[in-house]
Amino acid sequence: MSCLELTDAEIIKIAEPMMDDVMLGVSRRDYALHASHFSVNLKSKLGSDEFLSACDQRDTDWGLPGHRELVSIFRKHKSFTLIWNQQYTRTDEEVIAMTTIALKGGRYFVDYFLLH
Repeated sequence: MSCLELTDAEIIKIAEPMMDDVMLGVSRRDYALHASHFSVNLKSKLGSDEFLSACDQRDTDWGLPGHRELVSIFRKHKSFTLIWNQQYTRTDEEVIAMTTIALKGGRYFVDYFLLH
């Protein structure tokens, strides 16, 4: 099935549990949980040392992740990208949480992740 055919509800049902683990991994500084849904490609770009360094910087700048609100969904044939407004405990700035989930070999994987 093409990801273009998925409804918003279907995409959210796939993406939310993955994003919950990604952000819980950030909160707990747990790379294994954070990366549990990552594609091989994404795991090769972000190792545990880089992850911990990024956690330290985010914690200093923003605090811990809190509530997030879905802003938009973008679809392609083999992937979809979601953008959230991600709240943090120590800042009133708006933080973008973005993830691309790709369909590979019949399974969905987080193929890109960004906090900005």
